Amino acid sequence: MEVRKASVNDIEQIKLLLDRNFDEVMSKSHSKPVLEKFKSHNSIESLSAQLGWKTVYVVEQDGEVVATGAFVNFGSADIPKYSVSNLYVKPELHRTGIGQTLFVQLLQDAKDNNADTFHVPSSMNAIGFYEKMGFIVDEEQLEKDDEITWMTMRV
Repeated sequence: MEVRKASVNDIEQIKLLLDRNFDEVMSKSHSKPVLEKFKSHNSIESLSAQLGWKTVYVVEQDGEVVATGAFVNFGSADIPKYSVSNLYVKPELHRTGIGQTLFVQLLQDAKDNNADTFHVPSSMNAIGFYEKMGFIVDEEQLEKDDEITWMTMRV
């Protein structure tokens, strides 16, 4: 298993991984309109463009992308909001430690950027995972319409 930065050659596998999670996992917790919105925001074109403003990683196992996740600043240069973005693991490999392995890389990126806090806009089904990683649910939720729960941890 190798964690590495994603390239444009990985985008189709990343898209498949996200779509499978939307359809097989998140569909149990999220409404259909929200899932369709998530899918529309994660087109091949959008994912390719994200390589330019996020640090996107993949976990490769036996030549296959089995997980992806990104480190991103959702704030500004003056007031950063370093965050996890699009962390997904192949559904049949959930609970095998792959997500945690990838998260360690994202947390290292936060530390390398001298972050005091690290954030994640969590889907409803991933709250337990992020709590295990050390996040707590933010008191103020700005994206309830998108069924997202913002969480924060101290770095």
